[in-house]
Amino acid sequence: MNTLPATISATDARANLYDMIEEVGTNLKRFVIVHKGKPQAVLLSVEDLESWEETLDISSNKTLMAQIRKSEQDYKAGRVTPLRTILKKMNIHDR
Repeated sequence: MNTLPATISATDARANLYDMIEEVGTNLKRFVIVHKGKPQAVLLSVEDLESWEETLDISSNKTLMAQIRKSEQDYKAGRVTPLRTILKKMNIHDR
């Protein structure tokens, strides 16, 4: 199978749809489909789409983003607890 360009016309996309689906599924490739000279659509794997949706959900949650920023500040300042200590406090034995 020839590798298709990442940006492809709608006409070529129609003619190569099954090859594109194969590349998206096996190589996690994305295709930008151009119609009338402008990018109009993207063909990407379900895995990529779900990842983007999860990222959007997280980034739109102000409380969660504040917690992430606080955690990053704590980490940079050295305010961390080793996993072994947490497991011990929870009475979970390290394997």
